[in-house]
Amino acid sequence: MNNPFSVKTPETLNAEDIAKLFIDVFSDFPKLLDPEHTFLHGTRGTGKSMMLRYLEPHVQIAANKVTKARELNHYAVHMPIKRANYSLSELERLEGAPYWLLSEHILTIHAVIHILDSLISLPNSDEESEDADGENWDKFCADFIKLTETAGCTSNPSAEGNQNPFIYLREIFEREHQETLRYLRKLTFGKALFPYESALFGYIDFLLPFIQLVIKLNITPDGPVFLMLDDADNLPERMQKVVNSWVSYRTTDRLCLKISTQQRYKTWRTIQGTLIESPHDYSEIDINTVYTSKNYYPQIKKIVEKRLDVHGFSNTSATDFFPENLDQEKALALIADRIKIKWKEDQGVSSRQQDDVTRYKVSEYMKELAKTKKTNTFSYSGFKSMVDISSGIVRFFLEPASRMYSEVITTNQYEHEKVENIPHQIQDKILTDWSKEFMLNHFYGLKRTEEGIIETFKSRTSKSDCLRNLITSFGNLFQKKLLSDDTERRFISFMPTRNVNKETQEILDLAVEWGYLYRSSTGRKEGIGRNILYVFNRRLVPYFKLDPSGYVAYMSVTPEDLNLAIDDPSSFVRKRFGSTKRELVVQELFKEEEF
Repeated sequence: MNNPFSVKTPETLNAEDIAKLFIDVFSDFPKLLDPEHTFLHGTRGTGKSMMLRYLEPHVQIAANKVTKARELNHYAVHMPIKRANYSLSELERLEGAPYWLLSEHILTIHAVIHILDSLISLPNSDEESEDADGENWDKFCADFIKLTETAGCTSNPSAEGNQNPFIYLREIFEREHQETLRYLRKLTFGKALFPYESALFGYIDFLLPFIQLVIKLNITPDGPVFLMLDDADNLPERMQKVVNSWVSYRTTDRLCLKISTQQRYKTWRTIQGTLIESPHDYSEIDINTVYTSKNYYPQIKKIVEKRLDVHGFSNTSATDFFPENLDQEKALALIADRIKIKWKEDQGVSSRQQDDVTRYKVSEYMKELAKTKKTNTFSYSGFKSMVDISSGIVRFFLEPASRMYSEVITTNQYEHEKVENIPHQIQDKILTDWSKEFMLNHFYGLKRTEEGIIETFKSRTSKSDCLRNLITSFGNLFQKKLLSDDTERRFISFMPTRNVNKETQEILDLAVEWGYLYRSSTGRKEGIGRNILYVFNRRLVPYFKLDPSGYVAYMSVTPEDLNLAIDDPSSFVRKRFGSTKRELVVQELFKEEEF
């Protein structure tokens, strides 16, 4: 990879690449290492898969954390849900016990195959399995075969000729998987069910005993197996109930489930209909919550500088590689000086001089640009600005950075070794284009998806049009507030004052699902409970010409005004921009040093 910021899915990276590129974040997520069932929530691009893959024994060895897998505290196996088809239409036709048995059977087969694949690819696993403790291996094979026979497996392939014995054990499960698929396909051609006569593998009667055999191997650690189900919200809802049933068994002394989701996990109920609950059955980690705090900036700085170092840019700081627009910084500094003078003359607003500078510096500069109709020349260049715009999502930094690097190479016809930094003009161009894509092209993709899948409202045109109106309404309103003379000008979030109707809630949920808004919360004035808060994805900032730095205010919105924003953006902006200050609820939401 000549481009230091190339974005590749962690599933396609080998152990050495992950070991080189990964920045240790487990001090932020210590629960992920605990021997317990854990749900890891985060939007796409927050680094969930990278974290899970880094726990794999192959990566730990490549990173020189250990020399052999058995030195680890646990044995982690990555099981990406996206790479296998669990949404089988033939399976979904089944009801009751046939569905629950076959879906658990399929999940168990995939889990065992991934565990065996991990053992097969473990460095020196074949040599170590044939060391002085040969009885250990022989007993594992014999016990494994007994387990499969107990589950109904009648024939096993021969181990003869295979250098690594795990390979022929894997063949058993690959064969059983094909048998299951053949049975399901036969169901397509008739309404009546017929008996399933092949083996059936379950969590309690097969997977747990199998895990116990794996733990006893001389090449694995004595600690539990971490089975890491990546992107589990891609499972059908009923299969998620199977996973929840596994969680409810609390078998963490042998098997810990580490389940990642993109916050679209549909149910917390088990097959029996009971709820799994935190902290009794599992713990939860929300990456977005952790990475909206002040630790995100140094974390992304480490990631960028490590990538630069790996690609030959040694001793290059992230701030030097992504410089600011110096002319703009000088202009902002002059405005800051004017604000300080006014504050000293008792014309300030805040109790501290620096608070006034932070509140009004960018606003006053943008107002000056607006007078000469040059608002579009505002520069979003600079490492700090790029970190702000990335909204706590690592991929949202790397994607535009990768484009910037390619642009420098192409435009200037540079060789890789000659690149010294990314000029601020190129940074601005890419960030602006990237923001426009999100507001224009992305909506087009959403509309096409809607035409094939999502039902439109009876009272409105379509969900995608309603969503676009919603984002346009608040984007334009926030921009007008930024260019105003109001006391509070920097808005990027809003709070519904009361519960909204079903249709409006569906649009808000769609905005969160598609990444235009993030759902957060803020304490109620009464001191009891919390209110739901919706925060703009800062990838939208260049499109609407907003201030990308930390925000301190949110705007309260009645359900009636939300409906107006969804139906008529122009009328919404006119009404809200002309509202009195008493209609704007302003609270301290983000401290200045946070994101």
